[in-house]
Amino acid sequence: MKSILVIERKHLFPGLSPQGFLPADTVDLDGLAGRLFFAERRYMEQNSHFKQIIPYMLLQRGTDPEARILCYQRRVKHTESRLGGLWSVGFGGHMEPIDRNGEAATMDVVTATALRELEEETGLTPGAEAMTRRGFINSDREDVSSVHFGVVFSVDISGIPGSDAEVMDLVGAQSEPHQARWIPVADLAGMTRPGAGPEGADFEDWSRIAISGLFG
Repeated sequence: MKSILVIERKHLFPGLSPQGFLPADTVDLDGLAGRLFFAERRYMEQNSHFKQIIPYMLLQRGTDPEARILCYQRRVKHTESRLGGLWSVGFGGHMEPIDRNGEAATMDVVTATALRELEEETGLTPGAEAMTRRGFINSDREDVSSVHFGVVFSVDISGIPGSDAEVMDLVGAQSEPHQARWIPVADLAGMTRPGAGPEGADFEDWSRIAISGLFG
């Protein structure tokens, strides 16, 4: 049984549930620490009364106008079948008991999860100093989105050794992506429509929201 960190929806948003990309000061996860708990993932994936907290990291190299994001297409046989075959700008995963370090603040645990997931999914170890929290994602537009709550980070991997091609090849060789490619930030805003992604494919819901919120 896999346990993941969740919060009851009514505590995360006491009133109406705002949708889309939310500013970084919208939610105080440290202040909600007493409402967070670990629960069985299989049950929570089917229960939209709760939100699973997920760090969602965009890997970036360069600055405007040369900024580019490392995007990838998920394998069709993905661990989350609802996302199989879709393109993504974000890496991340569930917060697990292994990430909790004593009485650490919730955002410190989110950061620990983010770094663990980055290494597992990309083979990269940029360090916490490369991460900048940009905001949150909340969406009830699709089943998979309705049970998750994203903490969005930009991760500057300009300091990672190797060319763009070498980093892309390293990430593409991991178990998560079917394929990976660098896409200029200037091009991403036009890729959120159905069929407008690479090779005529689609970006997942969270990626469309992140692109619109950060680069639109």
